[in-house]
Amino acid sequence: MSTSTVLEHISSVRNELQHHPLYARMTSTQNIGTFMEHHVWAVWDFMSLLKALQQHLTCTTTPWVPVGDAETRFLINEIVVGEESDVNRHGVRTSHFEMYLAAMRETGGSTTAIEAFVELVRNGADVASAMKQVDAPRASQDFVLFTMSVIAGGRPHEIASVFTFGREEIIPTMFLGILDTLERNEGSRHEDLRYYLERHVEVDGGHHGPLAERMVDLLCEGSAERYDEAAVVAQQALQHRVALWNAVAQACA
Repeated sequence: MSTSTVLEHISSVRNELQHHPLYARMTSTQNIGTFMEHHVWAVWDFMSLLKALQQHLTCTTTPWVPVGDAETRFLINEIVVGEESDVNRHGVRTSHFEMYLAAMRETGGSTTAIEAFVELVRNGADVASAMKQVDAPRASQDFVLFTMSVIAGGRPHEIASVFTFGREEIIPTMFLGILDTLERNEGSRHEDLRYYLERHVEVDGGHHGPLAERMVDLLCEGSAERYDEAAVVAQQALQHRVALWNAVAQACA
């Protein structure tokens, strides 16, 4: 058994995402803003997936004790460094979430709701009530709440599968579709967004993706049952992505 089992299980929904009509609608600043105001919630909850894995697979409390397998510790810590402290197009250290907010501001998208949400969570609000309070898009709420339910389940191989196959493995393909439309319709505009998308195609496709797949293999430990569970939850994650993309495409019609 290997991650190829998971990839085979998700091939149909993965193909649906690769050819989703949303990408062809990124032809105006208004539609780009609509997309980003929906998608920013997925950017935020990705960071929560990442930190959930770090908490499961490494020691994040004091006093320190060795936790788990050193190989999985290395894999997740390597990804955390890139996601939490990459460099933007100006060479300044920033997280990918903060990089995305900068791209939203450049395109004229509103960051009011997501920034108010982050402040509520910072002050102790639970995710579901905070999203309702700031009136996050319904499809974005559904997407995030699925992610948070997987995190709450506390099963590292399932969290890693959503992280890997619901995000790292499919993101380069999805973002290439958006980049292609931007290139044909928006010329040299939206440079922060273009950099964000290109950076993810480069890093996720060339480095983080393979690391994440290796992490799933290590966490499944050759168990057919775990690979089956990983496949099921990856399928669910991608179906939620399709639902989110459908909602954005409808809003951009």
